[in-house]
Amino acid sequence: MRRRRASRLAGALGLLLALVLIGVGMLPVYVSAQGIPQMPMAVTGIASSVTPAAPVPAGTLVQAYVGAELRAETTTDAEGTYFFLVQGPAGTVTFMVAGVLAQESVAWESGELKDDFNLTIPALPGATYNLTMAVDPAASGSATDVTGASPYAAGVQVNVQAVAASGYHFVNWTAPAGSFANASSATTTFTMPAQDVTVTANFDVGGAAEYTLTMAASPIMGGTAYDVTGASPYNQGEVVSIQAIAASGYQFAGWAAPAGTLANAYVAATTFTMPAQNVVVTATFQVIQTTSGCFIATAAYGSPSAERLDVLREFRDCVLLESTAGSQFVGLYYRLSPPVADFISGNGFLRTLVRELLVDPVAWVVGAAADVWRN
Repeated sequence: MRRRRASRLAGALGLLLALVLIGVGMLPVYVSAQGIPQMPMAVTGIASSVTPAAPVPAGTLVQAYVGAELRAETTTDAEGTYFFLVQGPAGTVTFMVAGVLAQESVAWESGELKDDFNLTIPALPGATYNLTMAVDPAASGSATDVTGASPYAAGVQVNVQAVAASGYHFVNWTAPAGSFANASSATTTFTMPAQDVTVTANFDVGGAAEYTLTMAASPIMGGTAYDVTGASPYNQGEVVSIQAIAASGYQFAGWAAPAGTLANAYVAATTFTMPAQNVVVTATFQVIQTTSGCFIATAAYGSPSAERLDVLREFRDCVLLESTAGSQFVGLYYRLSPPVADFISGNGFLRTLVRELLVDPVAWVVGAAADVWRN
């Protein structure tokens, strides 16, 4: 229970810090006239059913709509928690949980953060469907339902894994219904259809071709790029965990690769799907400026050396960048903050307002709870 409370407190603190990073609150009132692009609205909370009264199962699909247009979708974790960024333009946002309309809705607002926006549905869909795993040809390998909770409701995402037998290599996944996150990856997710379904791992004779993954940084002194999986060379379609760490005075700006697929090119810790060739994946860094292009919090203080910023930086590195939601907020900030920071740094009244009403209170809360999130 103590660990859960600490986890929730750390999550709440992370969302508070995100307010500083993406410049929400009173800032949109001032910057809208400057032509600043609309920012997504962040929404997070717990999705639950009324009967039974409990969070929905892990892997339940949650979707956000404006009218009939799908704006965002994600799946819940083990505690029923969901998170996504809903893109504009404005309108009433409605939510579907496992295909059932949630009781809650909200008006879309640029840059708004909806923390603990819990969703409820009367009940999960009653129908569940069997998932059967198969291989082709026989004895060429194994196909495993890693989630291991069949039968599933339609829309649930299931983790599946294929392992080739000696003398074979994995080719792809096939199924008569449903969909794969990446049908060419031996480890992926499968979204259940509204029917019983057999998912087949297809193998072929002979060892699979392997390709070298090289990590690079630009500029070289800007930081370091890591292949976290650390098993190069890889087969085509393999999903590799990668991470970028900026050197002092630099910040991560994005990933680039001539081939293959990045899960999120603007998040320092992400995944890369290997192409059918040797490839160099480059982490790009940029110098942290003290005027244009600086942190919003730094612009509010007028200097990157302000003591209150140290605890915020530490919290960003130790808490935000260690979670998916936190990394997404930081990545979004790196893309959208320069014009907002420029606007703040050039207006003494705004600097004082942001510093005293937003940054100082958040820095105090983060510092007061340091013993919790540092542990």
